[in-house]
Amino acid sequence: MLHSRSIRIGSWVLLIALSLTMIVPLINVIATSLTTKTGSLQPGVILWPDPVSVEGYYTLMNRMRIWLPFMNTMYVTIVGTAAHVLLCCVAGYALSREDLPGRNWIVGGILLTLAIPTQTLLVPLFIVFRDLGLLNTLLSLIIVDLVTAFSIVLMKTYFEQVPREIVESAQLDGAGHFRLFWNFYLPLSLPGVITITVYEMVKKYNLFIHPLLFISDPDKTTLQIALQSVVGGESSTSTNDFIAPNVMMAGIVVAIVPLLVFFAFFQRYLISGVSAGGVKG
Repeated sequence: MLHSRSIRIGSWVLLIALSLTMIVPLINVIATSLTTKTGSLQPGVILWPDPVSVEGYYTLMNRMRIWLPFMNTMYVTIVGTAAHVLLCCVAGYALSREDLPGRNWIVGGILLTLAIPTQTLLVPLFIVFRDLGLLNTLLSLIIVDLVTAFSIVLMKTYFEQVPREIVESAQLDGAGHFRLFWNFYLPLSLPGVITITVYEMVKKYNLFIHPLLFISDPDKTTLQIALQSVVGGESSTSTNDFIAPNVMMAGIVVAIVPLLVFFAFFQRYLISGVSAGGVKG
């Protein structure tokens, strides 16, 4: 009994310690972003802004125009995610049909793409986008990973769990493929749809290598590239270009807030979607 209680107390202490290693840096980032330039230059960990100021956010939005790459990122994220979800759901629906010729071979070929490292595709993608005139356009970032094996197979797994009785009844009522897909398969597979939506949204939002390689126009840069410039500004040798820690931390806060909102809203759907997909698969 005593041994079991000691293990439980030790587990709680370990969990609290691990939580503090993640919470304290986040509090430091937020507190530093909400203080003045002078206050942010003070040594040590800042857990409360003294004095409280939005100077860093003002500088970030007005002098550094962070809103422009933020809007570019949101455009790529929203449009790219919507296109990804639509195409992968359609592909998953097609592959869930037992009457599709060569279905197992097609699924096997799709799964083989998981063995290809993403880095090996960067140069071929650059050449293709260059030849198509897509370099230095936001469309190039939308096209990247427009469909993925993970999303297609996950949706195929969900669609295969739709009761055959419902499908056959709808077909007897004259429902075609579009009606079956839109009115039955999608609503009954909503956890899977939300799962691939969240995963793709986070991936598009966090794109770094692709915009770094494909985008050179400052007006078309994305938030992650702009944030890298902000955080790296401390190494500048010019005092005019010096970026104070409060501005850097403000940039980090601006970047993480949308992700926190995404996860807070979709967290239960994401966990249930992955769990159900794993069990059903």
